[in-house]
Amino acid sequence: MKPPDAAVWLVVGYAAVLLATAWGFDAMARRVAGRARAVTDGFTYDADRDAWCCPHNEWLWPTSVDSDSRLKRYRAEPSACNRCPAPLRCTGSLHGREISRAVDPWPHPGTGRFHRGIACFVAGLGVTVPLVALSGRNSGVDTAVLIGAAVLVGLGALPLARGLWRTTADAPAQLPQRSIPRRAGQD
Repeated sequence: MKPPDAAVWLVVGYAAVLLATAWGFDAMARRVAGRARAVTDGFTYDADRDAWCCPHNEWLWPTSVDSDSRLKRYRAEPSACNRCPAPLRCTGSLHGREISRAVDPWPHPGTGRFHRGIACFVAGLGVTVPLVALSGRNSGVDTAVLIGAAVLVGLGALPLARGLWRTTADAPAQLPQRSIPRRAGQD
């Protein structure tokens, strides 16, 4: 029995690179989303109160949830922000500081679902490439290696797919809903 052809090993390697790329893309998107959430200028989130506390001990309370973008908005009382000793470092608004936070954990927000979908697509290519390579003339060993590679890449991609399947697309019913009015000409 002769060993698998070099082209088969190239296909297997390419499938492995696609799987690694999918996981890398997902990790990168998760890290960027975490950084975007962390940009709060020294504000701290209190999960027990579901509120943010500013560096000057004023609270920002939930005001609305935007079901389209899956964001919860928190706002401070304008009077607290207007008497703040450092308003220009925080906000120039006369309506108080506002912070937005994703309602759902990663990858529930729309951007997370989008990036997880891209990662799943790339991983799916990693499964497809060895299966397409089966269409050529292959020995029994080549066929076994290609099928094994497709199965292993599929198993490696399964957590990505499961995470995407389990995400919800609707806002929690107990939170107040507010739609952003659309401007004329927007669909």
